[in-house]
Order: sequence, then structure tokens, then C-alpha cells
Amino acid sequence: MDVLRDMSQTALVRAVEANLTEFHVFLSGWPEVTLHQDEDRIWTLNQRRFSLCNVLLEAHFESAGVAAQIDRAVMPYLKSSVNVMWKIGPSTQPCNLGDHLVERGFTVRPTLKGMALDLNGLASSPGWPPGLAIREVVDSGTLDLWRQAVDRGFGWPSYGARDVSDNLEHFLMTGDSQRHFVAYVGLAMDEPVASSLVFFGTGVAGIYHVSADPDHRGQGLGSTITRAALVEARRRGYRVAVLHATDMGYPVYRRLGFEEVCLVGLRLRLGDS
Repeated sequence: MDVLRDMSQTALVRAVEANLTEFHVFLSGWPEVTLHQDEDRIWTLNQRRFSLCNVLLEAHFESAGVAAQIDRAVMPYLKSSVNVMWKIGPSTQPCNLGDHLVERGFTVRPTLKGMALDLNGLASSPGWPPGLAIREVVDSGTLDLWRQAVDRGFGWPSYGARDVSDNLEHFLMTGDSQRHFVAYVGLAMDEPVASSLVFFGTGVAGIYHVSADPDHRGQGLGSTITRAALVEARRRGYRVAVLHATDMGYPVYRRLGFEEVCLVGLRLRLGDS
């Protein structure tokens, strides 16, 4: 296992972006997804409607004629009604690609803060919220609970959590999950109220899909379910954890010791309904 131990700003910035890309590359092992790794971009194509199943990453376009390059990149998605997410990381070129995407019909989604944590400095747990049980996702039953938690926590379109969980189920059923990711669901009175997932790739542990039921927020669910993933990453020998924080999640991750290292922009194009 090639574990990142370089804690420089440059290395951490690259780790945030590289883990995100590798996560989508891994998920494209689902037969429903087609992965393309072109010279100027990486992109996934899926007939599922949800935007996280149809993603463009690490675009490196020439400044001249960028509109035409965007149109060419979007063309494969126009044959269906899928939603498309374009992720704009530190290496994206040109640096104002997000503005060009808006001019080509994409909408602006809230910018995420790329954050990193030295797992050697992870503080001891203050204890779990009363009545909370955390279970690892290991089969279709626990995956369905995880899907319910994600659905409640994120407020995605009705098909969003289903498409994401169906993608993960492929790897659970084929036994190709434990080596690459571990997902957790938090239960309160047997009701799914929190979720998280840790993906092991590019030498770091990437934290994804952290959610908390709106009716149970303010009770430490987010930090507890995130900590479960971080403890597993440290147990496996990883030194660095990375994630992409929303404004709501940012204070939670700061309290866990994460530091902001970069920004990740999002642009969304909705398919025809």
C-alpha cells in the first residue's frame, strides 16, 4: 500500500483532487457506467439520471476555443435526459472554466472546500450521542438503511440516493468493496439517521456521503459518523484523510481537525425532463 506521508500544501491539494477522481474511476467499474479518460478530461457516462453518475473531472482545455471544447464534452450526454455534474478542481484549465460553463447553460452549485487531516492528530472520541448505533454496510439490508439515511440527509432528487446505492451495491455483491471502501450508517431507535463512506485511493482516505437527518442535527451525528470512517482509515495505516466540505459541514470537520487546502467548484447541467 502506497500511503501518502507528504504533508506539504502542494501534496495535500493534489491528494484532494486525485482521490475524488479515483473514486469516480473506481465507481465506473459498475457495468452501467462507461469511463473515458481522454487527454483533456476524465468523464463517466451512465443512463441513470443522477448527476453523480455522469461526471466530468480534471478538464484541461485550451483557452482559445473553450466554448467549442465544452460543447464537444457535453455532446455525449445530450442523447439522454441525464443530469451532468462538472467538477472544477485546482488543476482545471482554464482557471475560469466555471464561468464558461455557465455561459454554456450550466448552473452554479455551492463551492466545496477541499480539506485534509493528519490522522496522527485525530483527537480521541468524546463519546457517541445517546441512543446512536453505528453499523458497517455489509449487505443489501444495511445498504438499504444507508440509502435511507442519505436520502433523508441530503434532500437529493428522489432517484439520487437510489442511483448512488445501486452503484455501491454492485461492489458489495461482487465482494470488491472492503479493499476499496467502507460505508457506515447511524441508527437511532433503529431508524437510519446518518451516513458516511471512506474510499481508499491515491494513498489517502477520502471521506464521502456524510449526512445527518435534519430532524436529528445538532446532536453530533455528523462528527460521530465521520469519525468512524477516520478511525478505520487510521487502523489501515493511512496518514492523510481528505474530503470536500459544504458550508454546513465545514465547522464539523474543523472541530475534527481538518484544514482547508483548496476549493472544488461544481457546475450542474440538468437533462430534459
